[in-house]
Amino acid sequence: MRVPAEFADVEPLDEINRSLKTRDRVEAEAQCAIMRAALINEWRARRAGKAADTRAIFDTSIELLKGWGMSFSPMDDLLNGPVDDLLSRIEAIANLEPNSAAIPAALGAIDLPDATLEEMAKRMPVLREAEIRAKNDRQRREWLGNYKRAAKDFATHIGKRTVLTISEQDAADYEDFWKKRARSGAVTTNYANKQVRYVRQMIDAHFEDIRLPKSKRINVFKDMRVEKLAHEDGDERKKLPLPELWIKERLVRDRILEGLDQEASDIAIIAAICGCRASEIYDLPEADIHLDDPIPHLMLQVVKEGPDRRQLKGPSSKRAVVLLGPALEAMRRHPRGFTQYRGKATYSGKVNGFLRDNGLFPPLPEDKKDDRYVISGTRHSFEDRMGKVGMPNEERAYLMGHSIGRVRGRPVYGSDLDLRIRALLQEMITFETHDWKPRPVKRLWKEIDRLIEAEGFRLK
Repeated sequence: MRVPAEFADVEPLDEINRSLKTRDRVEAEAQCAIMRAALINEWRARRAGKAADTRAIFDTSIELLKGWGMSFSPMDDLLNGPVDDLLSRIEAIANLEPNSAAIPAALGAIDLPDATLEEMAKRMPVLREAEIRAKNDRQRREWLGNYKRAAKDFATHIGKRTVLTISEQDAADYEDFWKKRARSGAVTTNYANKQVRYVRQMIDAHFEDIRLPKSKRINVFKDMRVEKLAHEDGDERKKLPLPELWIKERLVRDRILEGLDQEASDIAIIAAICGCRASEIYDLPEADIHLDDPIPHLMLQVVKEGPDRRQLKGPSSKRAVVLLGPALEAMRRHPRGFTQYRGKATYSGKVNGFLRDNGLFPPLPEDKKDDRYVISGTRHSFEDRMGKVGMPNEERAYLMGHSIGRVRGRPVYGSDLDLRIRALLQEMITFETHDWKPRPVKRLWKEIDRLIEAEGFRLK
């Protein structure tokens, strides 16, 4: 075959002639195609070697070996492995030119690709593309920022390392750094463990990327974690619930956030009434707002494509959210959603800053003077509200978007919660408006029983 002009810099010959060792035309055509592919892979490997690009050398060598029916094995493994395997490789390359890229590839004499943690952080969106496909721009920035921050912290406090040169001592020193920060109160153990986890995930991602055999994947951060301190709360991530009267009278009735802007106020009202995360509300695409349905509701679900794509916190976060009372009024003011905040990361900072700067948060309880309120505390208030009306734990999990499997302690079978029953449960915990009033809780439970019995289930 004639050597393509693009490989003239690595192949001095103008034409390559090799025997196909067959008289059968069909077999010869097949062998020719295979040999052509092998030559192209070899030229690419030579070019990669000429450019001293370890990654390119490795990738092209892997493809080259595939053409020979081989897989890559490091030289130490070949020397310590079965003699027949080594001899078969030597035999396969015996007649090759001395400068053939197949020789070091077959004998495991090429370096494994390596990367610094800073380089890995930049590559994570590519290596985990399927995982983040549904994230919007804000979610992607936040996700990527976690890895960039972890890589920077590691380089600052341990030193600049590549994935394959991080030692057990490096890992122990990094763990100790975060332990000391947690003990000093500078960070929570939850935050410290996240930083350790991000480094572990980058190392695992690199191992997968270079197709390192699992038996060779030694991640020195495996199972490493900062233990919770004795004085820390059982759940350090728990936020202080905002008082029920403050939500009812100040947030909903007085609409104190309208001093910031209308969208912020109505997002907060819907989130407080329905127990949603604020991002679940302000990231809503118009298509998931169902105001004209017989039971007006929002559909919280992953959107994988288009300008309104978004990812939820987890699979259990997918749910219908019924709109009643103040929440329905607020959503009707924004039938297309919240364009000012959709896909952005400004909501929580602006709202918390406005409430704090203007002294609008309620006074802290005497035993919580060192704590502080944040607007996302309304989700924790929602949990309290459900408990006060005697709602069972499983129904609460359905409304909150929590894992039903964890509540049950076993795999989840059966149907999802009927939208009509969701509406009745939501009515139990929704505030009245000037023209709408929720029915008594006992009456609502009776209506739920009636619906269940009408479907043929026996309750008594």
